Amino acid sequence: MKTLLRWKGSTYRLIWKEFLIYMVVYLTISLIYDFVLDDDSKKGFEDIAAYCSTYTSALPIILLLGFFTSTSMQRWFSLVTSMPGTSKVIANFVMSIKENQKEGHQIVHQYARWVLLGWALTFRLICKPLKRVFPDLLSLENAGLLQSHERLQLEICPASNQPLVVLQWKLTLLKFCNRNGIFMDISDYGRNQDLLMSFKKSCGDTIKFAAKNIPFALIQAVTITVYSFGLASLMARQLTDKHTPTSFIIKYFPVLNTFQYFLYYLWLKFGRLAAYPFGDDENDIDIKRLFQAHIEGAVRWLSLYSSPGSTEQLVSMSLLNSSHEWMSLACPKGQEGLISEPLANINNQDSAIMQS
Repeated sequence: MKTLLRWKGSTYRLIWKEFLIYMVVYLTISLIYDFVLDDDSKKGFEDIAAYCSTYTSALPIILLLGFFTSTSMQRWFSLVTSMPGTSKVIANFVMSIKENQKEGHQIVHQYARWVLLGWALTFRLICKPLKRVFPDLLSLENAGLLQSHERLQLEICPASNQPLVVLQWKLTLLKFCNRNGIFMDISDYGRNQDLLMSFKKSCGDTIKFAAKNIPFALIQAVTITVYSFGLASLMARQLTDKHTPTSFIIKYFPVLNTFQYFLYYLWLKFGRLAAYPFGDDENDIDIKRLFQAHIEGAVRWLSLYSSPGSTEQLVSMSLLNSSHEWMSLACPKGQEGLISEPLANINNQDSAIMQS
């Protein structure tokens, strides 16, 4: 029941405005039929209502919506799985650098900043909310992600090539570290190169999926079909002169018509949201929040090099005071363990929710 009654991010929040408009128009048409039209006009109205009923049943709306939604969701899944992450690239580089290097701190900070800069430049091309946060290169410089001499070099390049320019900087930094013996192992150079090229491929795939959108003609055709069904369903009704509770409900409370139309409308909404998941809607991917998480993650990985003392001290204390009490959680079959009762309570709660 909690899932059905939830408002934030729900289907009710998506359609409540359209639902009110639909109900007002439907009730207005019903009132006009009952109190405005004469007998001859009512006859013509009934003919139109019968025609609209036939029209709504003949539309191939399920076929169109099914094809459109499945295509959109496949693209959405491919887009989400191809989105680049920064943690693996930064953490591996930080762990590859020898300790107590003269320029070690500057190198790891520079590398992490360039990884984040490449991520931001990539998503500025496809995400309008992030584009509003960083409308130009100067805004990135003010945020500390870019230096003035770097900005001057990027400004002479097209926006689509800027992430590749930053990639060249990172590859050059890897070469510098390898040439000066800064890596712990000779294989670290190749491993960091591979991770960096995988990061570049993920950025390219993200741009590709976002740029090559679903054909506009398909979105237009499905939208017109759904809206045509909605307009026809406003007129499609079974009219009768008998004043019964059933006839009153049919005239003024279009339960079945409304349910069917808004089921198709929600289907269309989901398909359109999946076709472009980088917008401002609350159901879209929050790129600004995701970028903030990447920044916080980078700061956390950098601390492994800049201030590893506290972490190493914790690890040493844990090794000296190792505990095996956790092994008691594993109990022989047929016996109750430490967490069996809480787990049983959770299962009972889940069962109660499913039954309600």
